[in-house]
Amino acid sequence: MNDFEIDLPDNDKLSLIATDINLYSYDFSSFSLAPLQQKASKNITDTIRRSVLSNVSNAKLVSKLSKKNEVEYVANLSDMAKKNIKSGEWALGIRKKTGKIYGVIKDTKTGENRGYLNLDKRTVKDLGNLPELSAIQGQLSSISEGIENLNQMIQRVELGQYNDRFSGFFSARQLIIEAISSKDDFTQKSLLLSAIQSNNNTIAKLAFSIHQDGLALVDPKTKSKDAKRIENFIQSSLGYLNSSVQLNLIAYTVLHEEDSLFATLTNYCAFLNQVLLKKNEEGHSIAWLIDNGHSGEDGNICEFTNGISNKIQTLIDNYKNIAISEGDNETSKSKKV
Repeated sequence: MNDFEIDLPDNDKLSLIATDINLYSYDFSSFSLAPLQQKASKNITDTIRRSVLSNVSNAKLVSKLSKKNEVEYVANLSDMAKKNIKSGEWALGIRKKTGKIYGVIKDTKTGENRGYLNLDKRTVKDLGNLPELSAIQGQLSSISEGIENLNQMIQRVELGQYNDRFSGFFSARQLIIEAISSKDDFTQKSLLLSAIQSNNNTIAKLAFSIHQDGLALVDPKTKSKDAKRIENFIQSSLGYLNSSVQLNLIAYTVLHEEDSLFATLTNYCAFLNQVLLKKNEEGHSIAWLIDNGHSGEDGNICEFTNGISNKIQTLIDNYKNIAISEGDNETSKSKKV
């Protein structure tokens, strides 16, 4: 994602309402983390918006030449532009093209660009990887939606010996809600790090349980009655593991930690491919066995798992290509020096 353009909504559209009951679902059959995902994504745009606004007083409006792929520096940002931005008639955005980052001024009604802001080097440096992290939020939402669709097909059965592992999800979710609600940076970071640590512990335990139960499920010696019980274990564990992964994606988004976010995605993708989708000697995976042991015709866990894995891998490959490209650019600059 070398070139992109993102919108920066107004501050009043970014706040998380801590008393929003939709954030606290205890529907044990399935629960959506979409509201938290949206709040985390908006946290990034809020940070970018504040950084750009702090630069507006010194920014220069630039207009794109129609025939040449260049930009022309014109007057300082006018009082009218500032007034329209403040009133909401115009909105700020960020654009990256041919390696350079600009501020964008958009008409909120028509969606047309009214001009561009040339950001000083310090502002661009302060933004760091936030524009790129914001630009992939749509893909992350698509992955999260796929995970939630997968969870809706899973039959959750609360099983006594696994309850301590399942409860870890609710503890981490509460920590993240409290973190996003916090206005103190230190408190927010501490709560998020605690949630991540709790999530990683939950994910590791559930991944190992699914692996062990998967071995029993594919064992031809396993009786059909036991196989159904094991399948219930796997489905419940998978549902909570999926949701815990989503929580880590949310936490790292709020922390603006792009590398750690991709570490979470890579670990989850490895789990899907090496545990759920790995085929045995007969050519059957755990996901396939769950689908085929399912009554009815809506057993699509294998299909959805493959889809999620492919989406994650595409995002990871793009991330790696950008990292390689940036590394080559740095090497080239060093040689010139």
